[in-house]
Amino acid sequence: MDAVVEMARNMHSQIVKWRRDLHRIPEVGLQLPHTSRYLTEQLNQWGLAVQTGIAESGLAVTVGGDADPGKTIAIRADMDGLPLQEQTGLEYASEHPGYMHACGHDAHMAMALGAARILSQLDSELAGGVKVIFQPAEEGPGGAEPMIAEGVLKDPDVDAIVALHIGAVSDEVANGEVGILPGSAMASSDSFSIRVQGKGGHGALPHTSVDPIAVSASVIQEIQSLISRELSPVRPGVLSVCQIQGGTANNIIPHEVEMKGTARFLHEQQRDKISRRLIELVEQLGKARGAEVTCEYNRGYPVLVNDPEFTDFFAGCAGEILGDDKVITLNEPIMGSEDMAYFLRCVPGTFFFLGGARIRDGEPIPHHHPKFDIDEEVLWLGTALLAATAFWWLQKS
Repeated sequence: MDAVVEMARNMHSQIVKWRRDLHRIPEVGLQLPHTSRYLTEQLNQWGLAVQTGIAESGLAVTVGGDADPGKTIAIRADMDGLPLQEQTGLEYASEHPGYMHACGHDAHMAMALGAARILSQLDSELAGGVKVIFQPAEEGPGGAEPMIAEGVLKDPDVDAIVALHIGAVSDEVANGEVGILPGSAMASSDSFSIRVQGKGGHGALPHTSVDPIAVSASVIQEIQSLISRELSPVRPGVLSVCQIQGGTANNIIPHEVEMKGTARFLHEQQRDKISRRLIELVEQLGKARGAEVTCEYNRGYPVLVNDPEFTDFFAGCAGEILGDDKVITLNEPIMGSEDMAYFLRCVPGTFFFLGGARIRDGEPIPHHHPKFDIDEEVLWLGTALLAATAFWWLQKS
């Protein structure tokens, strides 16, 4: 453990350089040619054979497993940025107009590169294999599921997996601390679209029309009863209407209104129930008001569930590196979502949170903000945590 930590500490300036290089070249979705090329060139320098083109731009490289086939653990890092114009003013700011690493994926890749480098140097001491997975499209449309479908968890078969998220994901975790949560740790992420078709007319004569705006207002109010009255208060969920469009003038009742929103849950049973009841409720509301209301519900990322046994093992490793007082078991799950959830459905593992937000005016800059930045001082810690967890899990197994 001490050797791995020291190697990570000594590599800190290089990890920072990787992060800054990657920060300059953000790309979005599944098509990440510059990012993929940069990672491949780094890995090839160490004599590692890189599998490319998984889910279009994804990569995988396996370290160890030759001298001792043993089991295999995976380290996963997401690769994509966001369609956002950067406003940080950093000297290494995005060189791709309209795109930015505003969620820390540049740091995730750099820390995973560091872990791959350390483990490649300890190749002969590994009691099995470590597969490092670089995944595109976490921000959408989703890269984990197609990578799994294309066999990224096979050849060699992956037995466990670990990944992290940097920044201020939880206000319970300060910079340099680690947040963990066994069980349901992050919410599912679904979307819905509701179309209200009424009967347009003159704003002065509402009795001759079926006002879809008034019906929409009722829909927005009533769907909240699904959360407050049909979910157990200890099994939370969120329904948020985030977009509404309808109407063309101040004196015309429109024919149609469309609403779009997001649904988040921490338990699949509640997710199944509310997705069904949402459709039933809005359709019945429409009938009661003389309008036709339809709802399209689209499932996104599932609930992210951390394996309790593996999470406990990771907590022990993190405690050895940071001190037990800096390993925080979260009091509350995160209502954001992550497609790491697909990997954790296939193999046991954990997704942990590394406090590492850039603080400005006493407050952390939030993710997905045009001025988002990280505290680079914690990057070596992320590498140490990933590498040590993989090394010692193989020893234990």
